[in-house]
Amino acid sequence: MKNLKPVCFSRSLCNYLAILAIVILSGCVAGLYIPTQKDALIQNIPLETLTSGRNLYVKNCGSCHNLYIPSRYTKSEWTKLVDKMKVRSKIDNKQVILINQYLGLSAKKE
Repeated sequence: MKNLKPVCFSRSLCNYLAILAIVILSGCVAGLYIPTQKDALIQNIPLETLTSGRNLYVKNCGSCHNLYIPSRYTKSEWTKLVDKMKVRSKIDNKQVILINQYLGLSAKKE
């Protein structure tokens, strides 16, 4: 058998790459809009509901692919996309509603 080189040449390089990956991934999440109490009042939706929708979006959608900022699509486009992906992500209809409420906050205008 040939001599195989390890993927990481040193422990410090492995640690650096792991930290870099975490920073990059958390940066994507940090860039997503965080609902406020003002949003909740305007939408007449409890803030906890909007926050739950954001958390579900991050957890379920972000586990398979990059997350998109909500303003990338309109409410109706988001509804179609989330509905299409609900089976793959194994989310129920209640979770779909929560995600759509969050995404609709700053969705692109129709």
